[in-house]
Amino acid sequence: MTSNAEAGLPAATNRKGTGSLHRFRMPLGTRLFSLFGTILIGAASLVIVGVAVVTLFMKQWLIGAGIAVVAALMVELTRYVLRDLQGKWGLRIVFNPETVELDLPANRSLIHRPPSRRLSIAYRDIASIETRLEAYASFGTANMQRAYVLRLKSGERVYLFEERALGTSLQSDYFTRAVEEIAARAQAPVEDLGMARGDNGVLGVWGTKPADWASPALSSGEQRRMWGTAVRTGQVAFLLVALALTARGVAALLR
Repeated sequence: MTSNAEAGLPAATNRKGTGSLHRFRMPLGTRLFSLFGTILIGAASLVIVGVAVVTLFMKQWLIGAGIAVVAALMVELTRYVLRDLQGKWGLRIVFNPETVELDLPANRSLIHRPPSRRLSIAYRDIASIETRLEAYASFGTANMQRAYVLRLKSGERVYLFEERALGTSLQSDYFTRAVEEIAARAQAPVEDLGMARGDNGVLGVWGTKPADWASPALSSGEQRRMWGTAVRTGQVAFLLVALALTARGVAALLR
């Protein structure tokens, strides 16, 4: 198995926890931003659906059909960000002296689709925390995330959460301290399984599918290629946003 360190890539955290973390939730600002985005996209979807209905009612079939397609895409996007919101608001971890309480909503992952779990696990029953990088590539683009799974001594695995958009300006680092705390209290290792490649579906929103958790890690060369594609994808996305904001500013000045 090729580790990230061997491939010259960022490695998973394996530092000791401080023992001072007693409760974990996603930052309030992150949750509020997700809520605002969901409301905004949901409202836009309703408007577009309304326009499509009115246009079709007026028998403007070609225009109405085009707007209906956009409306369908917006409705699916609303569903996507709503799932993300539910995952961010519902995830909670409580660190007790002898046990960790996990409140894990079903939508804590947008790709793996794990079931909702509410668990109280004794630290002595934890064997390790497994983590791997996951690359999802299609149409010359890629997104990278890091998934974390709790492995119990009974052999059961519990999907915990994931860091997303790695290699871009939007990459998250919410869960590092929680992982360190679980590992420190359980005196269990954080095992890096390398990188796996999943199916990105359509633009990472529709039809995505993760690789099996037992699948072998990609070679160091493949890992570097995936990292490079993910970084370029993030740079292009940032450039497009910057160009859109610049065009808007220029248009405002010319009015």
